[in-house]
Amino acid sequence: MLVTAAAVLMGLALLCYVIYPSRVATGLAGVAWAGLGAGLVERAVVSGHWPLSNRYEFALTCAWCGLSVYLLLEAEWRERRAGVFGLLAAGVMLGYALTSPEAVTPLLPALRSPWLALHALAAAIGYAVLGVAGGLGLARLAQLRWPQRLPAAGDLERTMQRCLTLGFPWLTFSILAGAIWAHAAWGRLWGWDPKETWALIVWLWYLMLLHVRPLPSWRGPRMAALLVIGLVGLMFTFVGVPWLVQQVRVESLHGF
Repeated sequence: MLVTAAAVLMGLALLCYVIYPSRVATGLAGVAWAGLGAGLVERAVVSGHWPLSNRYEFALTCAWCGLSVYLLLEAEWRERRAGVFGLLAAGVMLGYALTSPEAVTPLLPALRSPWLALHALAAAIGYAVLGVAGGLGLARLAQLRWPQRLPAAGDLERTMQRCLTLGFPWLTFSILAGAIWAHAAWGRLWGWDPKETWALIVWLWYLMLLHVRPLPSWRGPRMAALLVIGLVGLMFTFVGVPWLVQQVRVESLHGF
């Protein structure tokens, strides 16, 4: 119930950000954030573990983290006109969660490690921050067409860069924690699992962005487009890879 209510409020907030970005939009997003947070706490109490053990729980956590990141940025930035873009990834993750099985199941022995919580939580935070970066990248590209309806190009670019700087370490730590967890559970640090492979590809993509961003020719709309591609890569890693694994029946240790 709490998650469904949060999803409705999130949808209304996105609509308000499109029509008229005002305090009403921010208020709706804030209430959605609180409702989603309460839903995660309820899930943790019912299941008896961190709500990060399946794709439903992970998607909810990503959505909550994405909401948190955007609302913090808006409070500091005092700018709402990019709200629909900043919340785009969080909205997609919340919508995906609602289409995923939500049954509470006992944890398998391999999933009871504290490294699972660290691995999944770091991934959720990294996805959220980099997702906001990709959404703001879309806003920067849209700003070329509608400069009066969106924040100044310089403001968008600075915020995109901050999100890239903050999100990459979380993504890195997620991969490292996952390797430690895999070694403890299965005796190997890396197995070229489809999810591991795509996570590495996405990590290398963002590493490349960090290296080219000081170059003047890679700033502005070009960097924005590259961050949007990164967002697509993140979404494919989370949603597309598990779907492909099921379709082609490739062996994978990752359920989500």
